[in-house]
Amino acid sequence: MLHAKMIGLLSAAAMLTASAAAAEDIDWKGQLGDHSGKTLRVMTITDPFIDSMKAVKDGFTTATGAKVEIDGYGYDALHEKELLACSQNDGSYDVMLIDGVWIGEFAEAGCLDPVEAKIAENPDVFAWDDFTRAGAGQASWEGERVCLPVGTYYELMYYRSDLFEKAGIKVPETFEELKKAAATFSNNKDFPGVYGYAMNNKRGAAAGQQWFEWIYSAGGKPWASNDIGSAEPYKDQTPLLNSQESVDLVQFFRDMVAYGPPGVESFAWDERANAFAAGKLAMINDWSVRAQIANDPKQSQIAGKFKAALMPHKEGGKTITPVGGWIACVNTHGAQKDIAWDYLKWFASKPVHRDFVLAGGPPSRLSAMEDKEIQAKFPWTSVLLEGQKDSWAEVRPRNSVAFQLIDTVGAQVNKAIIGEKSPKDAMDGANEDVTKLLKQNGQL
Repeated sequence: MLHAKMIGLLSAAAMLTASAAAAEDIDWKGQLGDHSGKTLRVMTITDPFIDSMKAVKDGFTTATGAKVEIDGYGYDALHEKELLACSQNDGSYDVMLIDGVWIGEFAEAGCLDPVEAKIAENPDVFAWDDFTRAGAGQASWEGERVCLPVGTYYELMYYRSDLFEKAGIKVPETFEELKKAAATFSNNKDFPGVYGYAMNNKRGAAAGQQWFEWIYSAGGKPWASNDIGSAEPYKDQTPLLNSQESVDLVQFFRDMVAYGPPGVESFAWDERANAFAAGKLAMINDWSVRAQIANDPKQSQIAGKFKAALMPHKEGGKTITPVGGWIACVNTHGAQKDIAWDYLKWFASKPVHRDFVLAGGPPSRLSAMEDKEIQAKFPWTSVLLEGQKDSWAEVRPRNSVAFQLIDTVGAQVNKAIIGEKSPKDAMDGANEDVTKLLKQNGQL
């Protein structure tokens, strides 16, 4: 049966000591081959961390002689391009970064060379146990470590600390408290030009991912066997999309539209992040990698004026911090696998990962999250460290139909958000559509 690989956590002291030792002791000339005159090609998402990847890539050239080319694509375009390349046995790109939710699809299609044997050959440099538990789970499939979790994201709530101080209200911890806080800032002459909140409401993947990101904190779960910590989360994929918890959650999404700016019903990742950075929003929930946008004074009006907190939860419930992000994989059809494996070993290592994070990349290692210099530069890192403790790798589906499934759910969720359907009718429709999809693909 499919199951998540659960990894024990090291103590903070041991990890910091190991990180320092790794930075001093790794002899890259001895660890890596001479690839002079060759060029490694990497395909990834155009999320903000692509700039951090480019910022550190020359270190690999120094160590191996190989040049590194990094090409970025949008979310849907990247999925289509990578899947098409696999189907055509295309080895143009040596390393592919894929969304962790695509791993079932890509692994079962034979697109990826698993990293399991490479870790066994050199466990100290790969330092698997230093990756966050949910991040490591995202990079594993059917109990095998397939890729490396180099760009793990956690979803947090970001809020304007200056506005909260002025309003004299506390940071919301529950859905109802979030509504009240959002109402405080919307259409309020004391906060001109500010709206309370924005979510990912756009029809398709954006709204679909949003539903999966919130459902556990709403007291529900997406399918029958997907209990947090389950060794066999895919044993029974009977969808629970029209449970009362789910319908109530979608009603909450619909209610929150009243506190967003015009057009919030079609907001996705860029729109909510940019509106927050422009000072138009008091709060958003967003992936940790995008906090950089609000933190950069060159492109943000609120740098130094916001803080992070765990996402709210249902009254009487508990926050389950959503996990996502990108895993680095070796293209099984690539002709330069020796360079590709060397690059992954180098790029995912503790010292290089630390440099990557200091350049603005998302921390995927516990040692990076606990690093005092990183915490000082990116203050939300300490909240990430707290949130990752209760995160669950299967918060979003990762099976072979995950991409279609999330998009299907998002189509119905958006219909409820814009008032085309009631939340109950929309989620009845989602449950029916997903059941049909799973049966057609042998998942039910």
